[in-house]
Amino acid sequence: MAMALISLTWEIEKQPDCALKQKGVHLFLRWAIMQGVAMLLQNRYQRQRLYTRIALGKARRMDVVWGETAGVKGQVWLLLPILFVLQAFEAYVGMLLLQTAMVGVVSEWQVVTCGILLIIMAVGNFVNTVQTLVQKSQFKAKMKKGKSKNDLTQASSPRKDQ
Repeated sequence: MAMALISLTWEIEKQPDCALKQKGVHLFLRWAIMQGVAMLLQNRYQRQRLYTRIALGKARRMDVVWGETAGVKGQVWLLLPILFVLQAFEAYVGMLLLQTAMVGVVSEWQVVTCGILLIIMAVGNFVNTVQTLVQKSQFKAKMKKGKSKNDLTQASSPRKDQ
């Protein structure tokens, strides 16, 4: 929200360095479009995971999907690279804005603020994505370990019907 409000207050036209400001705005808009695509992919992934859980009787329509009990494998491999590219591009745009402000070409407060906000968001998003992947892999390993332990105990224990 803050980035959108700052973009609205950023005067672009009738300035001597109008072309550089417009380049920054174009990069920001490209990042926003990429973010929209990533959000659509995330939404589709979550809906399919929820649909699977509903079909298995493990969830209701208004539940929130968590864990890795009903994943859609192919989409994760599409979603993750897009997320990492988006985060790298976000940091790149932030660095370009800060570089433009440091060189003195455009040293308005909007340039500095947008650059700092983009870098903070990129680092935060990257850390959050990596933490989520680590937690999911730990959860999967725990689930796999629990299943194999249950399989061993069931196979070694004598059955009552024999």
